[in-house]
Amino acid sequence: MQNVIEYKEQGIPKEAVIEYLIKERKTISTMESCTGGAIANAITNIPGASEVFMYSAVTYSNDYKVKMGVSASTIDKYTVYSEEVAKEMSKVISNYTNSN
Repeated sequence: MQNVIEYKEQGIPKEAVIEYLIKERKTISTMESCTGGAIANAITNIPGASEVFMYSAVTYSNDYKVKMGVSASTIDKYTVYSEEVAKEMSKVISNYTNSN
Protein backbone atom coordinates (compact mmCIF):
# COMPACT_ATOMS: atom_id res chain seq x y z
CA MET A 1 0.00 0.00 0.00
CA GLN A 2 1.16 3.50 -0.74
CA ASN A 3 1.70 5.69 2.26
CA VAL A 4 -1.00 8.16 3.30
CA ILE A 5 1.01 11.16 2.13
CA GLU A 6 1.04 9.76 -1.39
CA TYR A 7 -2.73 9.24 -1.19
CA LYS A 8 -3.21 12.88 -0.21
CA GLU A 9 -0.94 14.13 -2.99
CA GLN A 10 -2.94 12.12 -5.52
CA GLY A 11 -6.23 13.53 -4.25
CA ILE A 12 -7.48 10.16 -2.97
CA PRO A 13 -10.01 10.76 -0.16
CA LYS A 14 -8.97 9.72 3.32
CA GLU A 15 -12.07 7.53 3.48
CA ALA A 16 -10.54 5.43 0.69
CA VAL A 17 -7.57 4.65 2.93
CA ILE A 18 -9.88 3.32 5.65
CA GLU A 19 -11.91 1.36 3.08
CA TYR A 20 -8.69 -0.18 1.74
CA LEU A 21 -7.57 -1.19 5.23
CA ILE A 22 -10.96 -2.77 5.96
CA LYS A 23 -10.94 -4.65 2.65
CA GLU A 24 -7.39 -5.93 3.20
CA ARG A 25 -8.05 -6.72 6.88
CA LYS A 26 -5.19 -4.49 7.99
CA THR A 27 -4.98 -2.48 11.18
CA ILE A 28 -3.19 0.67 12.22
CA SER A 29 -1.96 2.22 15.44
CA THR A 30 -0.18 5.49 16.13
CA MET A 31 2.55 6.67 18.45
CA GLU A 32 2.68 10.44 18.48
CA SER A 33 4.74 13.07 20.22
CA CYS A 34 4.60 16.75 19.32
CA THR A 35 1.34 16.23 17.41
CA GLY A 36 -0.28 15.49 20.76
CA GLY A 37 -2.80 13.00 19.42
CA ALA A 38 -3.88 15.04 16.39
CA ILE A 39 -3.21 12.15 14.00
CA ALA A 40 -5.33 9.76 16.07
CA ASN A 41 -8.04 12.40 16.23
CA ALA A 42 -8.01 12.83 12.45
CA ILE A 43 -8.23 9.07 11.93
CA THR A 44 -11.08 8.57 14.37
CA ASN A 45 -13.12 11.21 12.56
CA ILE A 46 -13.23 9.03 9.42
CA PRO A 47 -16.28 6.76 9.17
CA GLY A 48 -15.33 3.11 9.63
CA ALA A 49 -12.03 3.86 11.37
CA SER A 50 -13.03 1.86 14.44
CA GLU A 51 -12.71 -1.30 12.35
CA VAL A 52 -9.01 -0.70 11.65
CA PHE A 53 -7.67 1.74 14.23
CA MET A 54 -6.47 -0.28 17.21
CA TYR A 55 -4.45 1.93 19.54
CA SER A 56 -2.81 5.29 19.99
CA ALA A 57 -0.08 6.45 22.36
CA VAL A 58 0.98 10.04 22.91
CA THR A 59 4.53 9.81 24.21
CA TYR A 60 5.41 13.45 24.60
CA SER A 61 8.26 12.83 27.02
CA ASN A 62 11.44 11.13 25.88
CA ASP A 63 11.32 8.88 28.94
CA TYR A 64 8.06 7.33 27.72
CA LYS A 65 9.34 6.99 24.18
CA VAL A 66 12.21 4.95 25.61
CA LYS A 67 9.87 2.96 27.91
CA MET A 68 7.86 2.04 24.81
CA GLY A 69 11.05 0.84 23.09
CA VAL A 70 12.48 3.76 21.13
CA SER A 71 16.25 3.79 21.42
CA ALA A 72 17.61 6.58 23.65
CA SER A 73 20.70 6.69 21.46
CA THR A 74 18.57 7.34 18.36
CA ILE A 75 16.83 10.20 20.17
CA ASP A 76 20.19 11.62 21.33
CA LYS A 77 21.81 11.29 17.92
CA TYR A 78 18.97 12.57 15.70
CA THR A 79 16.53 14.46 18.02
CA VAL A 80 12.88 13.63 18.57
CA TYR A 81 11.92 15.64 15.47
CA SER A 82 13.86 13.38 13.11
CA GLU A 83 12.68 10.86 10.56
CA GLU A 84 14.83 8.23 12.29
CA VAL A 85 12.97 8.61 15.59
CA ALA A 86 9.60 8.73 13.81
CA LYS A 87 10.41 5.45 12.06
CA GLU A 88 11.38 3.81 15.35
CA MET A 89 8.19 5.06 16.96
CA SER A 90 6.21 3.56 14.09
CA LYS A 91 7.93 0.19 14.41
CA VAL A 92 7.57 0.16 18.19
CA ILE A 93 3.83 0.84 18.16
CA SER A 94 3.24 -1.63 15.33
CA ASN A 95 5.03 -4.35 17.28
CA TYR A 96 3.29 -3.45 20.52
CA THR A 97 -0.18 -3.62 18.98
CA ASN A 98 0.42 -6.17 16.23
CA SER A 99 -0.82 -3.61 13.72
CA ASN A 100 0.19 -3.63 10.10
